[in-house]
Amino acid sequence: MTSLLDGHVIDLDRMQVAVDGSRWLWTCDVSESGQPLMQRLDGHGTVLTLPEVYGQHGPLTAAPQPVTAAMCRQVLLYGATA
Repeated sequence: MTSLLDGHVIDLDRMQVAVDGSRWLWTCDVSESGQPLMQRLDGHGTVLTLPEVYGQHGPLTAAPQPVTAAMCRQVLLYGATA
């Protein structure tokens, strides 16, 4: 699932890392106002709405995903897609 925040698309299916280094994951739930609820993963257990995370911890970037064997096979068999 994706969410639009300040003109940026946020991929909620991936872990998000804020500017301050905190790591956040979507809880698969939304607030009463319809905002995605994000849980802090580094031991604090804090749950905030996506705009609150953005406002208190800074802009978010999706955490890099490790390369899997399936990804390598796809590139070798079919080439990279742009």
